[in-house]
Amino acid sequence: MQKIIISVFILSNSFFLFAQSINNKKLRELSPDRPHQTESPITVDKKHIMFELDLINYTKETQLKETFSTFGIGFLNVKVGITKKMDIELISGCYKNRFSEMSSVPKHSYFEDFTLRYKYNITGNDSGNFALAIMPLIRTTNFFQDTFRVLNGGLLLNAEWEVMKKFGVGYTGGISSFSVNPMLKQTELFSTVSFDYKLVGDLRQFAEVSYRYNNSGSLTHNYSVDSGITFTPKQNWQIDCGIYYFIPERKPFIFIGGTIRI
Repeated sequence: MQKIIISVFILSNSFFLFAQSINNKKLRELSPDRPHQTESPITVDKKHIMFELDLINYTKETQLKETFSTFGIGFLNVKVGITKKMDIELISGCYKNRFSEMSSVPKHSYFEDFTLRYKYNITGNDSGNFALAIMPLIRTTNFFQDTFRVLNGGLLLNAEWEVMKKFGVGYTGGISSFSVNPMLKQTELFSTVSFDYKLVGDLRQFAEVSYRYNNSGSLTHNYSVDSGITFTPKQNWQIDCGIYYFIPERKPFIFIGGTIRI
């Protein structure tokens, strides 16, 4: 009987220590792609899921002397950690309401298309002041509503430097879009640099500049300047807000959103 009690005690204690080790598992510092256009080279921890989304966003643009306003709810990026160095991501806009000053009938859309991304970290995923990742992607139709069709693809390189443990410099560049049918007839090159720094406590600010070159779009050269703040009071969640301003189009994009990791 005494041996049984001792065995049960050992097993119970071992289980407790095992459960405690899971609960105390050290995750990477939260590093979402949002809220800037510069993507993070850090992947989601294995067997964890991260939800990044705009709670609400707004943009205003003018096309052929007609002004359009668009409200969006739930622009979502769901990430799943597959291995220690890679994750897969699904991006889609949940709801969009677009209307113009010349028309009283707004246009509604739900999950217009899907973007599938694969992120592979080359270096710096767990430690060090420098991190690098590659990220191929494809954009498809919403195959729950329409016939499945690949709209375009892309290949991006993400890099991040930490300076003096206070400042962060990020870069994303590559082919953000290329047509599949016909192959490579349309291409868009993208490059962006961001700079973020600590304001106070868990509050940080970022500033960013970006450039897009599209060989067949209505606007060949497109630039933007962006700024915003992030607040990360807990290990697994963040809230943020900011504004992008696309210069040739005189087009602002304003958003409030956040990130949750489980």
